[in-house]
Amino acid sequence: MFYRNAIQHVKGRASMSMNSDTQKATWFGDLLVSLAKNLFRRVILDRFQFCWVRNNLTGKIMLREGPSRFWLGSFGEIKGGVQKKIILRDGEWVRVHNPYIKEQGDIAEGERAIRVGPDCFSLHFGEQLDSQGVKSEIILTDDDALLVRAIKEAPHPVESHRLISAGKEVIVRGFCRFVPHKDIEIVEHRVSASLSLEEGKYVQNDDTGEVRLEQGEQDLFLEQNESFWEKKLTPEEEEALGFIPQQVGRDTRVLVASPRPRRDNTDAVVVDLEDHQAICLHHGKERQVVLGPATVFFGPHERPRVLHLSGGVPVKPNALRVAVLDLGPDFILDKLVVRTKDNATLVLDVNFHWRFQVDLNAPEKVFSLKDPIGFAVEVLSSEIREIAAKHDFEAFHAGAARLIKEVIFDESGSRVFPENGFEVFGIDVEGITPEDEEIQEKLADAIKANVDVFTNRLREEAKLDSERRLIEGRKKNEEVRKALLELETVNERFRILESAKTARAAKIETATGEAEALIVKAQAERDAEKERLAVVISALEQTGGARFIELERARALQKTDKVIVPTDARMHLGVDRLMNEE
Repeated sequence: MFYRNAIQHVKGRASMSMNSDTQKATWFGDLLVSLAKNLFRRVILDRFQFCWVRNNLTGKIMLREGPSRFWLGSFGEIKGGVQKKIILRDGEWVRVHNPYIKEQGDIAEGERAIRVGPDCFSLHFGEQLDSQGVKSEIILTDDDALLVRAIKEAPHPVESHRLISAGKEVIVRGFCRFVPHKDIEIVEHRVSASLSLEEGKYVQNDDTGEVRLEQGEQDLFLEQNESFWEKKLTPEEEEALGFIPQQVGRDTRVLVASPRPRRDNTDAVVVDLEDHQAICLHHGKERQVVLGPATVFFGPHERPRVLHLSGGVPVKPNALRVAVLDLGPDFILDKLVVRTKDNATLVLDVNFHWRFQVDLNAPEKVFSLKDPIGFAVEVLSSEIREIAAKHDFEAFHAGAARLIKEVIFDESGSRVFPENGFEVFGIDVEGITPEDEEIQEKLADAIKANVDVFTNRLREEAKLDSERRLIEGRKKNEEVRKALLELETVNERFRILESAKTARAAKIETATGEAEALIVKAQAERDAEKERLAVVISALEQTGGARFIELERARALQKTDKVIVPTDARMHLGVDRLMNEE
């Protein structure tokens, strides 16, 4: 290569005119510079660099790695420039295509190799890194899993001493650190779906196509031949279930349920039924009616029965789409235009009270009609118009509520439609308005006059009632005063009697006390006399007593006249008196 370049250079210079020595010197200098560049080209590689050097004579390409310094020589050429080595840290790996086989001394075309860090290596000519470059090892937790596929027969990533055939997929679950085999590719990274008690997922078996419902509480892991299946609802079903709002009028009440929100179409359709609510699910010819309260999970292929209910005021058909049917009791407001026998057109404001009578042996009967509200209102409105046509304005206006109840309820007090068990158990006529403005004004004037008459009568009655109440009040006051006087007389009589009784009792007590005092005094005197006599007798019985008696007798005789006493007579001496005189 060097000689060929030199010869060409010389020929080029020789073809030029050499008219001066200066031109010759310039030509020779350029020749020397060219020779120096090709003979003395030096390459320096640090420890993290490498390059491929091709020998232009033989075509062989060699790998030169740093740290090194070398001369290319006249036939050497760097292929692809100086490159940086591949550095793998701990936990990193890379897939290499056409890897270099040291034993063979050459690359293995079409093969793959996995190189794991920590490592630092150069690429031989022909080796290629995977397009995804250097990747970190995958750390799987208890909630993680990998779906891997064998490119060709390879060792099983989980079960040792076992091979998996080409194209087969397996699941690798945590806890572990995962670096794939060279013949295994990662299809997807899966995370377990944590389901609560009222959540669910649809899962499809990719081998058989069978779809099943998985509902909580659980951590759901898909197998290698499973995937999440999307259950898509029609716009009508989404409106009926409440997933999207409906465009309804002002006078239409929204009766749809509030389902649990879905993050995506793989989430199970879950509806909470309250008391007195029902839903009908069908799969082909099979029907299932669920009555609330309950939490309903839709099966993979179950669809809701959608009802197109009438609504608004006046009632209009197809106003609302409903999947969850309210069984009542509830009410329907409607405006009916009727014509009486004398061709007066009236607008009735009617309130129908209704509920469903559910046959537990055949609950699907409730969903037999697409629009039970509209059907019932149409039938009842027809009967109301018919009864209005049989009466003139005055008679119908005066007894509308009674006439309507008689024609609809008969004597039973309610009306049940056998088609679906829809029962109307009450009707209120909330307003009757003539459609003709002139009649309406006259009726308003008549009503105003009647109201004035009624108001005046009430006022007179109130005045008379007030006077009557005043007279009755005075009468009651006199009666109360008379009763008070009688009570005062009775109290005075009672007071006098009580005072007399108290005085008599006091006198009795005083006399009793005095008598008792006299008795006590006499008793005391008798006791004292007895004691004195006992003392005298005791003294007379002693020695000298008889002499004392004689002495006292002599003294007594001296003071008195002589008395002749018969010998057989007894004489009592007044000893007490004598003793007292002493």
